[in-house]
Amino acid sequence: MRCLICHALASVVVGGFMLWSSPAHASGFAAARFGGEHGNPTESNPTALYYNPAGIAFSEGTHLFVDGSLAIRHATWEHAQSAHDVPEPAGAEGANYGKASLTNVFGGPALGATTKFGDLAIGAGLFVPFAGRATWDKNDKLKGGAFPLAADGVARWHQIDGSLTSIYLTAGAAYRLGPVSVGLSGNFIFSSVKNQQAKNLTLGDNDVTQEARSELDVSGRHASFAVGLMWEALADRLWIGASYQAAPGIGAMKLTGTLTNVSGPDARKDDVDFLQSLPDIVRLGGSYRPRKDLEVRLFGDFTRWSKLVDQCITLKDRPCGINKTDGTPLPGTGTVTDVYRGWRDTFGVRVGASYWVKPAVELFAGLGFERSAIPDNTLDPGLPDADTLAPAAGGRFEIFDKLYLAASYTHIQYLGRDNTGKSVLDDPAVAPTTRRVDGGGHYTAFIGVLNMNLEKQF
Repeated sequence: MRCLICHALASVVVGGFMLWSSPAHASGFAAARFGGEHGNPTESNPTALYYNPAGIAFSEGTHLFVDGSLAIRHATWEHAQSAHDVPEPAGAEGANYGKASLTNVFGGPALGATTKFGDLAIGAGLFVPFAGRATWDKNDKLKGGAFPLAADGVARWHQIDGSLTSIYLTAGAAYRLGPVSVGLSGNFIFSSVKNQQAKNLTLGDNDVTQEARSELDVSGRHASFAVGLMWEALADRLWIGASYQAAPGIGAMKLTGTLTNVSGPDARKDDVDFLQSLPDIVRLGGSYRPRKDLEVRLFGDFTRWSKLVDQCITLKDRPCGINKTDGTPLPGTGTVTDVYRGWRDTFGVRVGASYWVKPAVELFAGLGFERSAIPDNTLDPGLPDADTLAPAAGGRFEIFDKLYLAASYTHIQYLGRDNTGKSVLDDPAVAPTTRRVDGGGHYTAFIGVLNMNLEKQF
């Protein structure tokens, strides 16, 4: 068994280097969908190392788990000129106002292994619970014109191409005491943020005649932990699980790298720190089997996105500070840009059921709702979001002795959203350090996710 765990850990490390970012599937840029309908706080498979580490104490023997998701994401943003926007000059019609769209395909793996000795279970895995990536479509009509940079599309003042990822290398243990288990896991986290956008470096507005480019590339390493409880309230029938997942860095995160601003022939690259705080998460769920061939599930989470007040870019090893009155940097700080977010706490809830046609064939379905983390006044195409409904259906099949293949499709439908006239940071009275181009407009989006996983039990 120990040898199997060693091989699994090697696979985890290799998988980390092969990873390509998955899109945000839930509120904000949370992306914890690995495991599909069997990724929740009442499960005992290796995804429990993230969702609820106490769950692995209800497993038996050794489990190896490989999960992959392939997703297609389509989104649109339609923006009309606002009171503080700059009119488009002749030759730049359609540069700033109109409809922007994207259609991106992404994917990503999750890997895990657990083994149990008596009442003690241990395990390790790789997960990507925070991720997002977007590349907005170009406006080919403006290529080769008087304002060639405008060919990057209407959304370019917020984002041309961007990604953010937090990869968790997780190790955990759980101990079972009769019908109750307790679990603890630790996470070593690799985080990165990359973003390219158009910018007026002088005034912070969307004046096409003053258009430049700003590129951020930062990364960092952090740690966090999770604790959990699992209770078998009715033997072989009812399980209740609860967990707490601490925020990356257990507070503020600092990522380091470079900020490059390019204006015409002039370019400036600075070493910078990127400061932000991501949320901690509380999960609660229950699974009930009224009979051997039927299981119903109800679970949810509360995510403290209110911790993401702003994202600050400051000169390396310098503090960040902004005058809340006008957005100017405070004296003695190295603040270059402060992106105010002002996000709010959010919750998600999901119901699901499984039916075993026969012991080797399980069919399942689920439906979830997720509340958006982003208020109207700071919503923009850089990190678009809305309340979502997410139906799913699939199956899990024992294809060989104790080798299970699961496949499912989840359709995440973002409810239409319009925040026209509600942006608060586009006012010319706001200093360029904090000012942002108006993000108001009509948003639509959906994500289709195909999830497959293999689990081998020994």
